[in-house]
Amino acid sequence: MAAIELVPSSIPEQKHLEDGSGAFPFTLAPPAGRSVSAAQLADWTRANQAKLRALAMKHGAVLLRGCTVNGHEDFGLMSGALPCEGYDYVGGAAPRTELVKGLVFTSNESPPDQPIPFHHELAQSPTPPAYILFCCEIESKEGGATPIIHSAEVATFFESRFPEFAKRVEKLGVRYIRVTPEITDPTSAQGRSWKETYNVTTRAEAEAAMRKQGTTWEWLPNGDCKTVTAVLPALRVDQRTGKRVFFNSMIAAFTGWNDARNVGEKAVELGDGSPVDKEIMWAVAKFMEERRVVFTWKKGDILFIDNTLVMHSRDTFIPPRRVLASLRGLPLPEVAEPIAAPVAVSVAALAQGGPRPLRVGIIGTGAMGKEHIRNIALLGEHVAVVAAIADSEENARAEALADMAPDRRQHCQVFEQYTDMLASDEVDAIVVCTPNYQHIEVLREAIPTGKHILCEKPLCSNVEDCLEVERLLETHAHRARTEGVRKGIFMTGMEYRWMPPIQKLIQETDSGNLGQLHTVTIREHRFPFLVKVANWNRFNRYTGGTLVEKACHFFDLMRRIVRSEPVSVYASGGQAMNHKDELYGDAQPDILDHAFVTVTFASGAKAMLDLCMFAEDEQTECVTAVCELGKVEAKAPESTVRVLRRKSIHRLGRVPPPPDRRGVPEVHRLPVPEELAKAGFHEGSTFFELQAFVDAAGGRSPVPVAARDGRIAVMIGAAAQESILTSAVVKLDVPGTDRKNAQWAWKIEGANQLAQTAASVPVASLSPVRSKL
Repeated sequence: MAAIELVPSSIPEQKHLEDGSGAFPFTLAPPAGRSVSAAQLADWTRANQAKLRALAMKHGAVLLRGCTVNGHEDFGLMSGALPCEGYDYVGGAAPRTELVKGLVFTSNESPPDQPIPFHHELAQSPTPPAYILFCCEIESKEGGATPIIHSAEVATFFESRFPEFAKRVEKLGVRYIRVTPEITDPTSAQGRSWKETYNVTTRAEAEAAMRKQGTTWEWLPNGDCKTVTAVLPALRVDQRTGKRVFFNSMIAAFTGWNDARNVGEKAVELGDGSPVDKEIMWAVAKFMEERRVVFTWKKGDILFIDNTLVMHSRDTFIPPRRVLASLRGLPLPEVAEPIAAPVAVSVAALAQGGPRPLRVGIIGTGAMGKEHIRNIALLGEHVAVVAAIADSEENARAEALADMAPDRRQHCQVFEQYTDMLASDEVDAIVVCTPNYQHIEVLREAIPTGKHILCEKPLCSNVEDCLEVERLLETHAHRARTEGVRKGIFMTGMEYRWMPPIQKLIQETDSGNLGQLHTVTIREHRFPFLVKVANWNRFNRYTGGTLVEKACHFFDLMRRIVRSEPVSVYASGGQAMNHKDELYGDAQPDILDHAFVTVTFASGAKAMLDLCMFAEDEQTECVTAVCELGKVEAKAPESTVRVLRRKSIHRLGRVPPPPDRRGVPEVHRLPVPEELAKAGFHEGSTFFELQAFVDAAGGRSPVPVAARDGRIAVMIGAAAQESILTSAVVKLDVPGTDRKNAQWAWKIEGANQLAQTAASVPVASLSPVRSKL
């Protein structure tokens, strides 16, 4: 079958997103005069699934128009070609008919005179689908559109117009209350029976399904079931794009869950049981109505929606009309966020003049620089290559070359001065692996070149330098907009985000299955700092302090798991054993070798770091997240994840629950492939981090860890160092996007010697790097 292509098109009804991301929806169609069958469309989808998902992530929704798609089987071919997890329609209220088992359903079969309000599909469920696809089988004579709106625009309106209520919603979350009938009621958009809702036949099976979701229930005398969901977040941050989204069913429930059993205004409440603000709910509904995009369905149309980013609804219509739906889960692990550099291609394609690999230069070829060299080789030469290295030490350059394969070694440029590498046209991207205190001087030279940059942690050794990096990036972005100069992406290296057990933990906490997150504990027990060139890592003035140099990635991990900003830090620590017998000239090392750090976040969540650098002969980490309904624990180097879902969290007595009421832990073993384990010291995470960097450099996904993330991690570490010096709580005020005026607002509680300090002090006046503890 001949390969086909789909090209960008447009529809009259499309709008442009307010953030400048482009058309909404983005439209693809066959070239003029070309026909595309369902089988060809399925082949195109299979070959371009990463492109399709990337377009949906950028634009929110993609409309495929002009292909020959006749009925549910054709639609199933296309949807099934997406390598995503399957998704069972469990917990939804809409009456539907399954047409292709587990894949294609009718859309909501409620009466045509009943509109369906805006919602994210199954936002009232702990595990909503990642994507929803619609296909028009029969066009309506009148009405019947599926309006869409970008959830980020709704979140912006909600938070800017109603900031106080928005803060309450974000802090408390929401719960949904619904009565489901014993027998499906086709006269209601909420009429799906509890048997069909949970795909069960008995009450016991329904209770098991509801218990798994954290839903409580009450059986009514007439056989109906009243359900109350677990507390769910209503404002979220899409971790791929950094966009805040109004991810909930608040408006849908409030305005639309009305039938013989339910009253919409009582169908949603805040997490503490208090009612929502009626006037605000109607104001948000009005905004959605004004901003929505409404296009007329054409037979064969397929609308591909990123369910995290876009809400949809349904207008009333005059029959006949038939629109099909397909719910898909997350991309399968082997294709999740695929490598793109700018496009991952085969060696054969390269030989035919295809896209070239990303050409990477390594600045600083010590231990971390060599780890990047080995992992870039594992990506494959069709994806990325080490095109150049730069280091002022001859031995370091020689060791780096020795880590390369012979054919790569002879094609790799070697520089003593990194500025010469930056001037090379043979380098597309750089990885900065120099000592911490040198990052700022390298970045001052590198950012104006427009090359892609991955800067190892910490971003800089102090907050002031981190802010300078952000200003440099903004200045260059302005030049790119106004002068057309090249602009690369900038990413802060935080390897621990990509450790396989940590990734699994993040998936569990992000899913909402365990309810609201309350505490995070990170423990690292390990050996002392290794020897570095000129012993720079023995002194606070070069590292920023142990809690900046070593622990910044733990503080980044806390933020990523909690998904909130830090408001205060308290720490205790010291130098008990390590490096006390060392002397360099007249200087004795002054770095911490142990510390306990507690961080309080704006969401109310608490996090703690237990760091000891003389406890073990190997590096061991344990990360534990405790949520409303259970906990997740990830360990390295064991690479295991333990998930415990509690069976009961309310009305516990004076004794623990009996054995039959206790949660049974699930243990997941995630072995690191041997070749990744041999390539570095971070359990394979450097490889996955490089995948994400190459993908972002190719424009196929957003930057996962920005300069701002690096700066806030340094801020927490520096605050912890300051707290140890003063025996006091350090309060933080993390700025938003106004980086020009960004300050570290801090206040010491209980420290008489600093009582005169103003409540807000510019970063320049704060010196967390001290020569002595």
